[in-house]
Amino acid sequence: MSGAELIAIISVSATSLAGLLTSLFHSISMSRCSEIGCCGCLCKREVLSENAYLQANTNNAPPVSPQPLSRMNSVNVE
Repeated sequence: MSGAELIAIISVSATSLAGLLTSLFHSISMSRCSEIGCCGCLCKREVLSENAYLQANTNNAPPVSPQPLSRMNSVNVE
């Protein structure tokens, strides 16, 4: 096995592991459980009420749309 193949395998494996961990932590953060146990670790936390959670999400600013392409095409670059 050449060095490039080994680096490719390690890179793909690390990226896959990072994706799995991200999915796991996102699921845990969205959970409504007050006690979460995973991989031998136990976490006890206070969960926000549903009203507090909804209120926290409605205070966010609306997303900003990108500039239209027609406006970007009219810009002259010299």
